[in-house]
Amino acid sequence: MRTAPLLLVLALLAGCSSLRTDQPTPPAGSWQDYQQQLLRLNNWTLDSKVGIRTADDNQSARMQWQQQPDHYRISLSGPLGQGGALIEGSDQGVSIDIAGEGRYESDSPEELLQSLLGWSFPVQQVTFWIRGLPAPRLPYTPSFRENRLETLEQGGWLIHYSAYSKDNGRVLPQRLTLRRADLTITVIIKEWIAS
Repeated sequence: MRTAPLLLVLALLAGCSSLRTDQPTPPAGSWQDYQQQLLRLNNWTLDSKVGIRTADDNQSARMQWQQQPDHYRISLSGPLGQGGALIEGSDQGVSIDIAGEGRYESDSPEELLQSLLGWSFPVQQVTFWIRGLPAPRLPYTPSFRENRLETLEQGGWLIHYSAYSKDNGRVLPQRLTLRRADLTITVIIKEWIAS
């Protein structure tokens, strides 16, 4: 069934020191300092496990995400879709190669999502949410713990940050859950590599 792999692939679209995620996370500065520091973080890679749950299905995969200011590359592998998927995109468009199913292209990840699945996801906001930041130019409701987001409500989504990691002066999310209606996406980040 192609819907479940595509659901996860498209939901994760967006767009050097090693940050270990095996340590407790002490607070590091104010919320304003945190935002300024991470807004400057435009080049990063993360290695994670991702799970998606809908009313009808549960799936999981390994996700490797490389982000640059003008390009992103997301690789999914593991049980989800068996052969995996590769997503590459920029401001000019996006392509998705799904093993055994082919290649899909669009000028807009949101339009591709809508055409394939009939629903939309705030693709551009995910690059902010994954870093523990609200997306710009949209109203939001935050709650904080130790000067970091604990929850964020934005664009009809509830994002819960249950763990952060710290190394080399940066504090970044280690575990987050995104929820809207009957869709839940959980990301457990094993390693951040940032510059």
